[in-house]
Formats: sequence, C-alpha cells, structure tokens
Amino acid sequence: MNHWTRWRWRVRLLAMIDWLLGTHLLEQTTSHWQEEIAAVQTEISSLQARMDELSAAHRAVLRHMCLTYLQLRQSQSPERWLHFDPRQPAEESAIEVITRALVAPHWARWRLTQLDVESVPSAYTYDLVPDWASLHQDALERAPSLPAGLLQWLQEQAETERS
Repeated sequence: MNHWTRWRWRVRLLAMIDWLLGTHLLEQTTSHWQEEIAAVQTEISSLQARMDELSAAHRAVLRHMCLTYLQLRQSQSPERWLHFDPRQPAEESAIEVITRALVAPHWARWRLTQLDVESVPSAYTYDLVPDWASLHQDALERAPSLPAGLLQWLQEQAETERS
C-alpha cells in the first residue's frame, strides 16, 4: 500500500469516527496537516533560496577559475592565449569549461574558424572574444573574493579593449 492510499484510508476512518462520535476530529486533523504543509513549504522556500545562492557562488567560482586560467595562458603564450584548438585534448576540455563559465552567461563569445583539413571536414579552431569591461565590472563588485592580481589583470584587459 503506497503513502497516498494509506492517507486516504486514514481520512475515511477519521470521517467515520467523526460522524459516529459527533466530534470535530477530522477538522482538527486537517488543520494540523495544513500547518505541517505550511511548515514544509516554508522549509522548501528556504532551501530553494539557499540553492540559488550556492548556484550563484558556483557560477562565480567557475568564472574566476576560467579567468585565472586565461591569465596563466596569457603569461605562457602571449601571442595566442585566446586561441583554442579542440584537436588537443586539454584545449577541448578548456573549451567546454569556458563555454559554460563565460560564453553561456554572455561574458564572452567564440569566433570559429574552419580549418582547411581534408581528413576532418568540419574541424574548427576557436578564438575567445571576452567582454572585458563587463568582466571587470563584475570583478569590482566581487573584489573581496578575487585575488588582487586577477583584478588588476582584468582592469588591464578592459583598458586594452577600449583602446
């Protein structure tokens, strides 16, 4: 017997006892259940709010991780640090993470270039085009949670973009 079947039988039993004894047991039980439902709904609302907070924090951490990764790429190869080739496994996974963290929420976009490779007809390389001004503004709002070097780097990128 599932939960709802038992619940219906309890209500029927209470209604019969209520009718036989002339009490208001069903009314009292129903109001008790309504209070429990209200308490559960309140708890669900608070859990939903907490889940939303955690989700926003997760997105911010992922974004900051990607920005730190881009900063590292720039220091390692300054001429092609925004260029990604998915034929390399490390860059393929970086493309996926950057897409989730920066491209999907519109902090950046990809510029695709089709490769002229006969063996792979639909091969592309990706060039990341970040919106540095928006990323820097977001970082300023969250400055206490960012490393100082990353904030300064974002400011430099935003200034370079403007010029």
